[in-house]
Amino acid sequence: MEVVKILNSSVVLARRGEDDKEIIVMGKGIGFKSKPGDVVNEDEIEKVYVLENETISSDLTALMKETPKEYLILADEIISYAKHTLSRHLSDHLYVSLTDHLYMATKRFRDNMTIQNRMLWEVKKFYPQEFSIGMHGLSLIHNQLGLSLPEEEAANIAFHLVNAQQNDDNMNQVMLMTGTVKDVLNIIKIHYQVELDTHSINYSRFLTHLQFFIQRLFEHKTLNTQDHELFDQIASKYPQEKQCVLLIKEYIEARFEHTISSEEMMYLIIHINRVMSRN
Repeated sequence: MEVVKILNSSVVLARRGEDDKEIIVMGKGIGFKSKPGDVVNEDEIEKVYVLENETISSDLTALMKETPKEYLILADEIISYAKHTLSRHLSDHLYVSLTDHLYMATKRFRDNMTIQNRMLWEVKKFYPQEFSIGMHGLSLIHNQLGLSLPEEEAANIAFHLVNAQQNDDNMNQVMLMTGTVKDVLNIIKIHYQVELDTHSINYSRFLTHLQFFIQRLFEHKTLNTQDHELFDQIASKYPQEKQCVLLIKEYIEARFEHTISSEEMMYLIIHINRVMSRN
C-alpha cells in the first residue's frame, strides 16, 4: 500500500494496491517517517480502517488531522464492544461522530466545563443496553486516559449508539417519527395560540422526550405502571396542559391505533407545562 497523505505523526491515509481503495493506517510514528508516495512499512502498522462510504472516509480523514489517534482507538474499542453486545448493524459514521465526541468531551472535562445531560434518567431507562456500553466506554477512558468522566457521558455515548442504528431499512420510520413530532408540536401551538421558543432549554428537553416517546410508541414499549392516582394529581394541577395532552392522545390513537397510558400522558403534561411556563 502507498501513502497518500500524512494525517498526523501516527496516522496516514494510504491507498491499497489490490483494489485502489483509500484506507486509514495507524502506527506509532508511521506518519513521522513517511511522505506521500512511500510504500507503507507493514511492520509498523497497528490498525487499519477500511470504510466503504467515501464521504465517511473523507470525514474521518479530516477529523484525524486534528485529533490524537488515542480517541479513534477508544471509539473503535467501544464500537467493537457495542457490535458484540447489541448484535446490530451500526453505521460507519459512528467512527467519526464518536471519535469527535470523545475528544471534545475529555477536552471539556479537563477544562472543568462538564455539560450535564438532562436526559440521563430516560436514557438509562429506555436504552439500558446502550447505556451499559456507555459505562463500559467510561471505564476504557479511565483506564487509558486516567480521566473519570461523569455518568452523563455514558448517556451521551448511548445517544451516538442509538443514532448509529438508523439505516436505510428504517428510514421510513425516521421520516414518520419526524412528521409525528412536527404534528404534536403544531397541536401544542394551536392549543395555546403561541409560537414556541425553540431556543429554550425546556423546549430542547421536551423535544428529546417527545422523540423517545414516539420511539417507544413504534416499538410498543410505552410506559405503563398503572399509577392512575399520580396522573390524577398532575392532571388536576395542570388542567390546560391536560386538555392539550388529550388532543395529542386523540391524534396518536387516530393515526397509530395505539392508546397512550396514563404514565405517558403524565410526562407529556409535565414537559408541556415546563415549556409553556417559560416560553
